[in-house]
Amino acid sequence: MSFEEIYSKYVDAVYRFLKFKLGDEHLVEDVLQETFLAVYKNFQKIGEVSSPKAWILAIARHKLVDHLRKKRLVEVELNEGIEVDPGPDRLFIHQLLSHLDETARTILYGLYVEQLTCSELAEILGIPVGTVKSKAHAARAILQNKLKEESV
Repeated sequence: MSFEEIYSKYVDAVYRFLKFKLGDEHLVEDVLQETFLAVYKNFQKIGEVSSPKAWILAIARHKLVDHLRKKRLVEVELNEGIEVDPGPDRLFIHQLLSHLDETARTILYGLYVEQLTCSELAEILGIPVGTVKSKAHAARAILQNKLKEESV
């Protein structure tokens, strides 16, 4: 498979993952470019990985973390405390997901939006498969309890 084919096949999934994590369109575009530049530079390794999608999403996650670290060191947050209303449905979903830690949110996103396996998520996050499964189970339980509370 050529780089162009890999790019075409996975660019939308990486974009959605970054958009889910960041929200900021310009930042998403920057990290997306950095991700596929790294994929291009390490393209010879693609035959060694069991899941190209998981490998590319792991690169995207690393680039995202690197970018956020740099941003925190260089930039002062000017709009601290200001929240933008994302709309009623998105607001409800964001409120629900705010009860979960970052890893649990990422796991649920990977499982239900990107349709990744627990093994692929474990590879992306650098944690054991059992941890992915237990965090997914715990996250679903938390969300179910919060939904029951909201309906009462």
